[in-house]
Amino acid sequence: MNTTVTTGREINTIRPILSVGVYIALTTFLSYTILIVAIIGIVSNSFVIITCSKIGFSETINISYLALGISDLMASTIRTWGALCFIFVVADTKLPFDPASVSVTSAFYLGQGFEKTTAFITAFIAVERCICVQFPLHVKTMVTKKRTIVSNTIIYLLGFGPANLSFIAFPFRWVFSTAQNQTILTAIPTNTPLHYIIARGLMAYHGTLLHFTALIVVWICTIFLAVGLDKKAVIRKENFNHSIAKDDKQKERHVIKTVFLLAVTYLGCSTPTAATTLVPHFEPEFTTARALGRISLVCHLTSAFLTQLNSSANLFIFIYMGSKFRRVFWALFGKRLT
Repeated sequence: MNTTVTTGREINTIRPILSVGVYIALTTFLSYTILIVAIIGIVSNSFVIITCSKIGFSETINISYLALGISDLMASTIRTWGALCFIFVVADTKLPFDPASVSVTSAFYLGQGFEKTTAFITAFIAVERCICVQFPLHVKTMVTKKRTIVSNTIIYLLGFGPANLSFIAFPFRWVFSTAQNQTILTAIPTNTPLHYIIARGLMAYHGTLLHFTALIVVWICTIFLAVGLDKKAVIRKENFNHSIAKDDKQKERHVIKTVFLLAVTYLGCSTPTAATTLVPHFEPEFTTARALGRISLVCHLTSAFLTQLNSSANLFIFIYMGSKFRRVFWALFGKRLT
C-alpha cells in the first residue's frame, strides 16, 4: 500500500497520475504550441485590423469586427509572452527577472482580461445579429454606430480594466537571487488582505462571472441564429420589394453565417475551459498546489491553447465567409479577385 505524504514540498507528489517525464513533455509541448499559435494570432489579427480599416465602418458590424481584432491581437501578444515564460529553456536561463512570477502579473491576469473582452465582443456581435433577425425593419435604429462604439468601449473597460489590479496584488520588485547571484525583477504577492481580495476577486470575476455569462449568451444566440434565420426570411420577403429582398437577404445571410461561425468557434474553444474551471469545485485536489496539480496544469495549458486558437481564427473565418473582406484582403498583396 502506498504511503500518503501530506506535508512540505512533497504535497505535489500525492497520487501522481502523470510521471515527471510525461508531465514535462506535455507542458513543454503545449507551451511551444501556444507560442506558435499565438504568433499566428498576432499576424492574422493585424491583417484583420488593417482589412477592416480599409473596408470602412459604414456598417456597424465592421466596428465590432475591428474591436474583436484589436482584443485578440492584444490577447495573442500577451499569450506569446506568457508562453515564453513557461518554456523551460527560457525559464531556466539566468535572466535579470524571474519569468514565472513576472508572468503572473504581466501575462496571466492581463491575458484573462483580454480573453473576456474577446468573449463579450463575440457575445455582443451575436446579440446584434439576433436583433437583426428578430427586428429586420428596425435594426438600423436599434443598432447605431454610436451605440456600437459605446458598447464595445464598455466591454473593454469591464473586461480588461479590472485586470490591471494585478499590479497592486503582485507588484514588481527587485530582489537578490542567491541562485543567480544577482538582483532580479520579480512579482511578489503583498500577502495583505487587499492582495487576497484582488486575487480571489479577479479569479471569480474573470474566471466565473464574465466567462459563464458570455458563454451562456453566445450559446443562446447561436441556437437562435441556427433556427431563426429561415423563419425570419419569410417576414423579410413580405415587407421588402422582391429584388431588394433577394440582394438584402443574401448579404444578410452571409453576415449571419460569419457571425454563426465565429460563435461556434468560440463555443468549441471556450466550453472546455468552463469545464476546467468547474472541476475544482467538485474535486478540491484539482489545483496546481494539490494532489492533481500536474493534471490541473496540463488541463489549464490545454484550455489556454484552445482559447488562443479562437483568437487566431478570425482572419480565416472572415476570408472564408466574407467576399468583400476577401477582396480587400487580397488587394493588400496586389491581387484582384473577380
